[in-house]
Amino acid sequence: MQYLIKHEPALIIRDEMEGQLRELIKSNNPSVKIKMEAYPALLQQHLNGRAMNEYGVWIYYPWNKCLVHLLDEEEFIEVRTNRNRYKITRNEQNILLGKKIGIIGLSVGQSIALTLAMERTCGELRLADFDTVELSNLNRIRTGLHNLGLKKTVIAAREICEIDPYLRVKTFNNGLASDNIDEFFMAGGKLDLLVEVCDGLDIKIISRFKARELQVPVVMDTNDRGMLDVERYDLEPDRPILHGLAGDLDPSKITNLTNEEKIPYIVKMIGAETISTRLKASMLEVEQSINTWPQLASSVTLGGAITTDVCRNIFLDQFHDSGRYYIDTESILKDKSQQQVIPESNTYGEPALLTLTDLEEIASKYISHPVPAGLENNELQQLVEAACLAPSGGNAQPWKFLYKNNSLYIFHDAHYSHSLLDHKNLGSYVAFGAMLENIEIKAASIGLAAIPVIFPVDSEKRLIAVVNFDNKITETTYDYLAPVIGTRMTNRNTSVRTSLKADDAGALRLIASTVAEASLSFYDSVECLNEFAEILTNTERLRFLHPRGHYDTFVKELRFTKEEVTATSDGLDVNTLNVKPSDIAALGIAKDPAAISFLHQMHKGSGFKKITRENILTASAIGVVSMNGHDALHFLQGGRAVERVWLEANYRAIALQPISQIVFMTELAMEKDNKEFNCYEQEEMASIRQRFKIITGLADNRYPVFVFRLCYAQVPAVRSLRRPLTDVFFKSGY
Repeated sequence: MQYLIKHEPALIIRDEMEGQLRELIKSNNPSVKIKMEAYPALLQQHLNGRAMNEYGVWIYYPWNKCLVHLLDEEEFIEVRTNRNRYKITRNEQNILLGKKIGIIGLSVGQSIALTLAMERTCGELRLADFDTVELSNLNRIRTGLHNLGLKKTVIAAREICEIDPYLRVKTFNNGLASDNIDEFFMAGGKLDLLVEVCDGLDIKIISRFKARELQVPVVMDTNDRGMLDVERYDLEPDRPILHGLAGDLDPSKITNLTNEEKIPYIVKMIGAETISTRLKASMLEVEQSINTWPQLASSVTLGGAITTDVCRNIFLDQFHDSGRYYIDTESILKDKSQQQVIPESNTYGEPALLTLTDLEEIASKYISHPVPAGLENNELQQLVEAACLAPSGGNAQPWKFLYKNNSLYIFHDAHYSHSLLDHKNLGSYVAFGAMLENIEIKAASIGLAAIPVIFPVDSEKRLIAVVNFDNKITETTYDYLAPVIGTRMTNRNTSVRTSLKADDAGALRLIASTVAEASLSFYDSVECLNEFAEILTNTERLRFLHPRGHYDTFVKELRFTKEEVTATSDGLDVNTLNVKPSDIAALGIAKDPAAISFLHQMHKGSGFKKITRENILTASAIGVVSMNGHDALHFLQGGRAVERVWLEANYRAIALQPISQIVFMTELAMEKDNKEFNCYEQEEMASIRQRFKIITGLADNRYPVFVFRLCYAQVPAVRSLRRPLTDVFFKSGY
């Protein structure tokens, strides 16, 4: 002490021993109301002849050059914990005194460590973290600016020592790894409990395997919705890691995973469907408008309190369960007048399903001409099967069929297709054009001529066509495409970019031109692909963020499980999207309409642009089918051209992926008095439309009806299903 006084001129001396002794005397005599004038004699009696400056110990804190006079350990602990009584009894405090807690991760972990220290829930803390404090950490880590650049372990250890120098603290300043994990768990005695709150997936799993091996309980706080995990490996030595949410992960597999490959595991572990709305929204913006997901001081502080409480109860044999728990302040303390309305089924007014009675009634409005001969059952089935294999937006399959009076009636069942993208049913008309093309090609292959009457009843647009059949009189040019109908598919696979072969491009343009007024244009320069990538993916972003577009996508279209796929036999199996597991995990988070509503209000959501961006940039070419008009018939005829191109492309082993949202979003945006888009969306769509017009160079009298990408890629392992014929095909008069 004298040495420090002599050689440290900036030394700060804090000597509050008299006040500490008064507290000690008072705590030892709780039933006595001691008057101030009585303390001098009581102090002398307690000192028993010793000088006050020699009583207890002097603690030197070199980092702030402060010398503090304190009671010795036993008396210090007595005074420090006195106000815990009887929430914690003296006997319980003695039990806690012998406990050892390890903490991995000192962002959330700092709050936990300090709370454990303040409450003195243990006698020893082992702190592991490799990181240093940065300015952005100070939104949740309680420390001063003078500590920027210091190790998180050092900062936490110093603050604990300033609170309680008798609490044993051991730091692992380089974090945990295979070469020091045994020391962390065992050196100086086995840990009694592990608090794991680190970001690294590998350490999360490895530390739990070690904890389970040593039968050490694990507690984890996620600082979102007050979520806390408790794993009682001391009582359940065979318990699955992280309640089984870690799946098949084990230490040997983790080391080879990239950060992106880890995302699906992390999302599953934290429970994507149960995290807070704003955390979901934030996760979708990581590496877009923010660097990483957020942590708030209020949540981190709450985590310190919850974790400390659980640790104490485990040590005192007052809590024995494992599980996941929530202390969700937002659900407890909320403004009841501002409950968000989440869209439910049929919120957007989907028409009712067409029944057989409806089909009969609609068909009766058509004045048919006598058809002398009908089709054989096998011919009829082949034709309807080919029709059902036509493409449709989101695999909605918006059709039903009625065979009556030797004619095939084709109906639009808008229950399936009603959506943001099906403005004025234009998307569906493309699908029906493709369907009629399939029927004509298939009919020709079995010796029949298909003779359709398009929109036969002016007042009833649900009746798309009535198709009659006759013996084929002349050879058709496209018989070779009939076998391709059954193998045609959307192919979102990617490959190393290869230019579209000249003969392939020529053949595709030629077959598109065989439909009156149809034209096919290709765009394949790097500059064009970059521009298409921006405008097409931004259109996709706007669709996902739009309330109705989100509902269409995540409620009506995407199928995330095998059960969902087989239950409906429509929509898009996420396994057909050819996106990374991390993107599928992101889509799972994006299912929450409340999270997307938040991003919609903020004009964010750039993460959605990643879903198709790579596909566009690696395309051999972007194709645009256009017509000289954009009414119902033009889109239907355009659909015929699209199907011819698609079948020809697949015949030539060229992958085709529709990216046509821009067509239908633009048609909606051009509608006068459009109520679907807000001002921001209208401005974005106006910009997109202008950029699209410039990049395509289409004349003012030409309108796009379909946009797609082409590339040379492997055939997908998974393809979309079709509804059974029994659900869509009916016969009348049999």
